[in-house]
Amino acid sequence: MIRGRSDGEETKSRILHNASSLFAQKGYGAVSMNEVCLAAKVSKGSLYHHFPSKDELFLHVVEEDTQKWICEWEELKSKLSGTEARLFALGDHYANDFQNPLIHALEEYARSRTLPDDIRQRLSQIYELVARVCRELLQEGMDSGYLNNINLESCVITLSGMLEGIGRVNEITTIANTPEEIRAYYRAAVQILLQGIRAGER
Repeated sequence: MIRGRSDGEETKSRILHNASSLFAQKGYGAVSMNEVCLAAKVSKGSLYHHFPSKDELFLHVVEEDTQKWICEWEELKSKLSGTEARLFALGDHYANDFQNPLIHALEEYARSRTLPDDIRQRLSQIYELVARVCRELLQEGMDSGYLNNINLESCVITLSGMLEGIGRVNEITTIANTPEEIRAYYRAAVQILLQGIRAGER
């Protein structure tokens, strides 16, 4: 029984790994479940046993990628102290991920059709995982007195939207051509935000 459970976990992991590569290379719409079967070397029955639909498979891939991003952030944050240093580090973390092809695949997926309520709920939960990073950091700043007493949820939307938006603007306009240039825009955005919410600023 232990071997069977281990084999099942290995198969699921292999499916997710190969599906992630395909979605990253081709986007959501261009990937078929047949391709995933071939890439992962599994039968259709095995694939649908673990993931009953393409939607379910894609959402698992995105959730796994989001959790990886959060774990990397937690490791980075643990090496820093102080809200300001952590806010700039968060900007850098976004900058390092702005070309992640799964982000583009997720945007394509969200726009591809009218999504049912259960899928919209899953997408909201994915966003909330990222929003929690911003919320905890801003709350930490208020608790320490480094930041003004602000409307927390409004500022969470402002911070996350600002950091997400820089990457989208760059896609359209190519404002930055190197990692250093895009990182500078993220850091400038954090600086502008701090001018509005840092305690003692006018």
